[in-house]
Amino acid sequence: MDGEVTLPHRPKPVLELRAVSKRYGRSDHAAVEQLDLDVASGEILCLLGPSGCGKTTLLRLIAGFEMPDAGSVRIAGRTVADAGTWVEPENRRLGFVFQDYALFPHLTVRQNVAFGLREGTKVARLAQADAVLDLVGLTIFAGRYPHQLSGGQQQRVALARALAPAPTVILLDEPFSNLDAALRGSTRAEVRQILKRTGTTAILVTHDQEEAMTFADRIALMRSGRLEQVGTPEGVYGRPETAFVASFLGRTNLIRGDGQGSAARTPLGDLALTRPAHGQVMLSVRPEAIAFSPNGSGAEVRVLQREFKGHDLTYTCQLSDGERLRLIVQTGPECSVQVGDVLPVHVRGAAVPLESRSGQHAAKRA
Repeated sequence: MDGEVTLPHRPKPVLELRAVSKRYGRSDHAAVEQLDLDVASGEILCLLGPSGCGKTTLLRLIAGFEMPDAGSVRIAGRTVADAGTWVEPENRRLGFVFQDYALFPHLTVRQNVAFGLREGTKVARLAQADAVLDLVGLTIFAGRYPHQLSGGQQQRVALARALAPAPTVILLDEPFSNLDAALRGSTRAEVRQILKRTGTTAILVTHDQEEAMTFADRIALMRSGRLEQVGTPEGVYGRPETAFVASFLGRTNLIRGDGQGSAARTPLGDLALTRPAHGQVMLSVRPEAIAFSPNGSGAEVRVLQREFKGHDLTYTCQLSDGERLRLIVQTGPECSVQVGDVLPVHVRGAAVPLESRSGQHAAKRA
């Protein structure tokens, strides 16, 4: 990724959350519970998780739209929320890009961008708006109205409006969900490039795993109001810490094994491990790490299902030695294996031992 943040030597945090909690009404479950999180200057962090996990509530706590029941929020070294402090949203130096863009239909693109600027004369504010429109490549649309723009162009206007006051952090709440699939990827790439070019710190909320992995420098995966794991997209995908992380961030095969140190005995044979494990252990093996071995050795499977997706093939298989274990195998689009074939498979690389947290939720920082 362009402008990748080097970890673990990140700059001083521009956003610091400490033991932040929020509960609605008399609910038995907190929307956010005892959550700690740092976001570095210039970093793009994605809050990812299923519906109801607390990611939008957390964004609203950062923004100041909600008041935490406990804990503290600091932005650029300034406490904006704790037991004795409360700073209103408009005084937190934050920018917002919402799901529906929230553009004013009766204002031109230039006027929409200038709307949030408070300082200087009207001429100076419009000149500043023009400079930001040039940054996002929308200068030629300055005199148009929102309804005259495509969804992707409206998204960039919303971003320009958020960037114009030079905020400390920009918050993006599922900003690409209203775009069609063809436009979503290109708009996402354009917005990321703009954020990186300007060195803007940003927090994106999404439930889309692909969006998180392609857009973010780091992913904070949430579950039931807590952080399940925090790390780079490559780190969280390649070395998930729990079965929830492994299953939520892409498809995986969960395989029981007997840890023997650097390897584990499993129904697929002895598998190398990414870290030592002893005794009963659950392992994550990604579908692309399993390969068919028509002329080789390995655990034998029967192919139950074949899904052609253009860029790859996904197979559902079952061990043919009496084990009821089903496996997902992903190959290139030219694989000739068909439903009903019986053939061996082998695992490339190492399996990932997963933690059984049983109530522990402390997410490791990567």
